[in-house]
Amino acid sequence: MADKWVFKNSPLVLATLDALLGASDTTAYLTTADGDKLPALSAGERFRAVLIGGGNTEWIICTARSGDTLTITRGTPNYAFAAGSTVEHRLDEVVLADFVQRGDFREVAVDPDGSLTADYTGEEVYQTVTGVWWKHCTGTTWKEMNL
Repeated sequence: MADKWVFKNSPLVLATLDALLGASDTTAYLTTADGDKLPALSAGERFRAVLIGGGNTEWIICTARSGDTLTITRGTPNYAFAAGSTVEHRLDEVVLADFVQRGDFREVAVDPDGSLTADYTGEEVYQTVTGVWWKHCTGTTWKEMNL
């Protein structure tokens, strides 16, 4: 299963760095209590944020948060950020591209149950020959939907 994006409603400027974040560092230390402004993460969850400071901007992915300490995957290019630099939790095109668009479906000519592999869990397909809608459950298991 792919990682899950996590969000939290907060003001735009969420947190500040408490210490220098070097260009190759993967741990960011926030000002006391600023971590609470960001999402709490469980295994397989993550959120995107932007580091802003010293005229530079860098997108990061936070893969773990323990209090005011973030474990991050760095963007490209990587910059150093001084204490006091801003950490903003943002929704962006990378995250939005992972969401399935409502009304997005495939058409198939045959009964998909037991024979068709889904593009994603919960996918819906329309069987053109019979006019039946199917919803993916798991593996090649599909359930007929009665509309």
